[in-house]
Amino acid sequence: MPEYTWICNGCTHKITKRMSITKYNPKEQVYCPNCGEEAIRTIEQVGISFGKGFFRDGYQSAKNVKTTTDGDS
Repeated sequence: MPEYTWICNGCTHKITKRMSITKYNPKEQVYCPNCGEEAIRTIEQVGISFGKGFFRDGYQSAKNVKTTTDGDS
Protein backbone atom coordinates (compact mmCIF):
# COMPACT_ATOMS: atom_id res chain seq x y z
CA MET A 1 0.00 0.00 0.00
CA PRO A 2 1.47 3.41 -0.92
CA GLU A 3 2.44 6.04 1.61
CA TYR A 4 1.60 9.68 0.98
CA THR A 5 3.67 12.40 2.66
CA TRP A 6 2.92 16.05 3.43
CA ILE A 7 5.14 18.70 5.04
CA CYS A 8 3.66 21.55 7.07
CA ASN A 9 4.24 25.10 5.80
CA GLY A 10 4.45 26.49 9.32
CA CYS A 11 6.43 24.10 11.53
CA THR A 12 7.88 21.65 8.90
CA HIS A 13 6.17 18.71 10.64
CA LYS A 14 6.07 15.61 8.40
CA ILE A 15 2.70 13.88 8.00
CA THR A 16 2.56 10.38 6.49
CA LYS A 17 -0.60 8.48 5.62
CA ARG A 18 -0.79 4.96 4.24
CA MET A 19 -3.83 4.41 2.02
CA SER A 20 -4.85 2.68 -1.19
CA ILE A 21 -4.54 4.49 -4.50
CA THR A 22 -8.32 4.41 -4.95
CA LYS A 23 -8.91 6.22 -1.63
CA TYR A 24 -6.32 8.97 -2.27
CA ASN A 25 -7.89 12.31 -3.23
CA PRO A 26 -5.32 14.80 -4.61
CA LYS A 27 -7.72 17.72 -3.95
CA GLU A 28 -8.04 16.92 -0.24
CA GLN A 29 -6.56 19.60 2.04
CA VAL A 30 -4.29 18.23 4.77
CA TYR A 31 -3.62 20.29 7.88
CA CYS A 32 -0.83 19.93 10.42
CA PRO A 33 -1.91 18.37 13.74
CA ASN A 34 0.70 20.50 15.59
CA CYS A 35 0.01 24.04 14.39
CA GLY A 36 -3.06 23.79 12.11
CA GLU A 37 -1.30 25.19 9.01
CA GLU A 38 -1.94 23.69 5.59
CA ALA A 39 0.53 20.97 4.56
CA ILE A 40 2.02 20.53 1.07
CA ARG A 41 2.20 17.07 -0.54
CA THR A 42 5.74 15.91 -1.28
CA ILE A 43 6.96 13.19 -3.59
CA GLU A 44 9.77 11.08 -2.16
CA GLN A 45 12.21 8.70 -3.80
CA VAL A 46 11.34 5.03 -3.89
CA GLY A 47 14.00 2.34 -4.01
CA ILE A 48 13.75 -0.26 -6.75
CA SER A 49 16.12 -3.07 -7.64
CA PHE A 50 16.23 -5.14 -10.82
CA GLY A 51 18.24 -8.23 -9.99
CA LYS A 52 19.10 -11.44 -11.76
CA GLY A 53 15.96 -12.98 -13.22
CA PHE A 54 14.18 -9.75 -14.12
CA PHE A 55 13.33 -9.68 -17.81
CA ARG A 56 11.30 -7.45 -20.07
CA ASP A 57 8.59 -10.02 -20.68
CA GLY A 58 8.65 -11.35 -17.11
CA TYR A 59 8.51 -15.00 -18.20
CA GLN A 60 12.10 -16.14 -18.76
CA SER A 61 13.93 -18.09 -16.12
CA ALA A 62 17.18 -16.79 -14.67
CA LYS A 63 18.76 -20.27 -14.35
CA ASN A 64 20.64 -20.16 -17.68
CA VAL A 65 21.50 -16.48 -17.64
CA LYS A 66 25.20 -15.58 -17.52
CA THR A 67 26.21 -12.22 -16.17
CA THR A 68 29.61 -10.60 -15.73
CA THR A 69 29.41 -11.43 -12.01
CA ASP A 70 29.33 -15.19 -12.83
CA GLY A 71 33.02 -15.06 -13.86
CA ASP A 72 32.42 -15.01 -17.62
CA SER A 73 32.59 -11.84 -19.63
